[in-house]
Amino acid sequence: MGNEVTMSEALIVTAVSMLVVFLVLILISYIIGLLKTFASGKKPAAVQPENTSAAVIKQEEKAPSTPELDEGELIAVIAAAVAASLGRDIPEIRINSIRRVPQLTTPWREMGKQEQLLSKL
Repeated sequence: MGNEVTMSEALIVTAVSMLVVFLVLILISYIIGLLKTFASGKKPAAVQPENTSAAVIKQEEKAPSTPELDEGELIAVIAAAVAASLGRDIPEIRINSIRRVPQLTTPWREMGKQEQLLSKL
């Protein structure tokens, strides 16, 4: 009848189809890379000058300085937050010391864990 496809013809069609798909994917990745360089407005890394010490100095000059925090104001804010979470007035609580606790995970991750646990209850 002439409509039969042999195994070798099917393999050839499969190989050519896979080749076309991968070539198109590679082309798309290059187009995305070009769009990123045009969108950022920066020159590609190969065109940038070799003198990196001047670039480091410029970045250090542009770095914003952290504003000085008033420790009394910070203590007042922390005391208000503790009093609000305990449901008491500020004069009823006594804060002996305040120290930063090192954070092992991000707050977003902790909230995600809490939401997952609470959704299972």
